[in-house]
Amino acid sequence: MYDVIAVGSGATGAWTALCLARAGRRVLVVEAGRDVSADELGRLLRYDAPPDPVPTQPRQSALPGHSSVIAPFLVDDELNPYATSGADDYTWFRSRQLGGRTLLWGGVTPRLSDEDFADWPFTGADLAPHYERVEKAMGVDKDQPLTAAEQALTDAFEQQWPGARVLPRPGVAGWPQRLDAHGVAWPAGASPVLFLDDALGLGAELRTDCIVESLALEGERVIGVNVVDRLTCERSLIRSDAVVLCASSVESTRILLNSRNADHPEGVGNSSDHLGRHLRDHVSFTVSGTTDHFTGPDAKMPLGGPYGIYLSLPDRGYQVEGWAQRGGARPGQPARFGLATSAAMSDDSANRVTIHPDLVDAWGIPAVDISFGIGADDRAVIQRAEAEIKQACASAGFQIAAVDRHYEQISSYVHEVGTARMGASPEDSVVDPWNRVWDAPNVLVVDGACWPSNPYPNPTLTMLAIASRACDSLTDSWGE
Repeated sequence: MYDVIAVGSGATGAWTALCLARAGRRVLVVEAGRDVSADELGRLLRYDAPPDPVPTQPRQSALPGHSSVIAPFLVDDELNPYATSGADDYTWFRSRQLGGRTLLWGGVTPRLSDEDFADWPFTGADLAPHYERVEKAMGVDKDQPLTAAEQALTDAFEQQWPGARVLPRPGVAGWPQRLDAHGVAWPAGASPVLFLDDALGLGAELRTDCIVESLALEGERVIGVNVVDRLTCERSLIRSDAVVLCASSVESTRILLNSRNADHPEGVGNSSDHLGRHLRDHVSFTVSGTTDHFTGPDAKMPLGGPYGIYLSLPDRGYQVEGWAQRGGARPGQPARFGLATSAAMSDDSANRVTIHPDLVDAWGIPAVDISFGIGADDRAVIQRAEAEIKQACASAGFQIAAVDRHYEQISSYVHEVGTARMGASPEDSVVDPWNRVWDAPNVLVVDGACWPSNPYPNPTLTMLAIASRACDSLTDSWGE
């Protein structure tokens, strides 16, 4: 019997385990995927192709930057199917191994602004101490130096948008790798080396190859999780006083929807009919090219991770982040650059995750149907952003060679949130302001599923801060 089961070993799952283990609770982390060997991690860090055949990935291969090196860290689509309906064919990118998608995460960690919490049941000030706690634990660096080319882009952006301030892109320090307690190198932003190692050192337990099929129910009460062994397909029940869902926005909602009995006929948390609704992602595009004004790369400036520039334009409805003069060119050649622009989606409750009536995965667990569409207003914002970015680049002498409009191809930026939204009332939300499911208060949702809106910065740091706040509340409730 455990005090808490954390479902998922990615960013919020590993951090939840550490927070609660520090509070003296008996914590079990269950991960649907495999453990990861030092050899696998080494190949990923060296960007070496694996010796084994890559998984079958007609959907996962649409991930920007996908290659045979990345493939082993994304799911096999035949084993993990899902359906899509709606106006756009949404691509759900999934990782199932220790650390989840954090093994592929760029480690970029901007905060949301106070204004971004306007539709949330707490304020930016409420989350501020949790931002500080997480940033300290991760070693976030907010003051990386810029290259000369990045400074030129900064000047052009600040001239185009008077009053705007371009900052160094904040992110996990120590890029591209850090060592765990056993001396094994991991990507610097990977949750096992950031949080989970410390949690296990404090007594938390870990089970890999342990797929959560549903929450275990006795009447209205949740008593743990029903799991399937990934390798043997054996089913069992693991009991706990509380369950914290950290499996990713769509997967956590899939678990809730599949948790049904006479007391929860439509799934745990679905008495309001809001469970699965309000799926959002970022509407995005990227540009890349060269500039004759600079040669590159600057050998002192690494490529990837937190390095580069970050510009937030709330009055324009989007953000810009990227790099210049870092890799991708030989000394003496024109410097290369790359910029990613993302805009927030407006609310659309028609974007919805439901359980497909017939489709199941390789373990017999009902799969989801994702109905998704990007609205006309959202398309207008991102199209205006593209025109403005092109103008700013041209004014600085940066020639754009390629534009990748992700929203036209995959309708995803791997920043999905919503589907189990947080709110002040059970009539219009799934979880309360402290992330507890209204219909089952010993179940918490702390990943992106709980978000009531989707401001445009990278969401990972804010997910971790929300998890920190929720864990404090859960710990306090045990003392009552």
